[in-house]
Amino acid sequence: MLMLKYVTIYTALLFVMIIAGCSTGRKVFVEHDYSYETNFKDYSSYTFLECERDTNNLCTEIYEAIRRQMQVRGYKLTAEKPTLLVNYGIFYDNLRYQGYMQPVIKNWVDTENDGFRYEPIKYALDKGTLIVSLIDAESDQVVWRGYASGIFNGVENSNNHYRSVVRRIFDQYPLFAKGYDPRRYSEQVGR
Repeated sequence: MLMLKYVTIYTALLFVMIIAGCSTGRKVFVEHDYSYETNFKDYSSYTFLECERDTNNLCTEIYEAIRRQMQVRGYKLTAEKPTLLVNYGIFYDNLRYQGYMQPVIKNWVDTENDGFRYEPIKYALDKGTLIVSLIDAESDQVVWRGYASGIFNGVENSNNHYRSVVRRIFDQYPLFAKGYDPRRYSEQVGR
C-alpha cells in the first residue's frame, strides 16, 4: 500500500515536470521602460513609422496587432499632426539590452512622484525580440518602450501568436488616450 502511494506521487510529479518542461520552451519575456519627463495624459493620436525589417509579412501582422491595441486604448490613427509616433523592430539574434527597473507606469502617471529614479538593469534577450516604441511627435523623444523576447518560440502552435505577444507588450501600457473613456466605448459596443 505504501509503495502504491509513492508510485502515485512519483507519477504525478513526473507528469507536472513534463508539462512544465513543455511550456518553458514557449516562454516569452515581456518588459517596458518609460520616461518620467512625460505627460502621458496629453496623447490622443498616432501614426506609424516604417518597420525596419519585413520577413514573410511579419511586420504587417505586428502592425495590425499594434493598431488594434492603440485603438482599444482610444488613440486615433492619423497622418495629420499625431501626438505619438509608433516604431517597432524585430531583432532575430540574441540582444543585450539596457532597461530600467521602474514603478508600474499606471502608478507613476497617477502620482507623478518626482522622487522616482531610473534603476538600470541589463537584460540578455533571447533570439526573436520585438521592441515597440512610442515617441513624442513634437520632441522626437521615446516616451515608452515595450519589448518581448523569445517571440519565435512556439509559433507553429498558435494562429494568433504575434497578436498575443503584442497584447502582452501593451498590457504593460494600461493608459488611455486624452479624452477617451473606456466605459463609454464599452457601452457603445454593447448596443
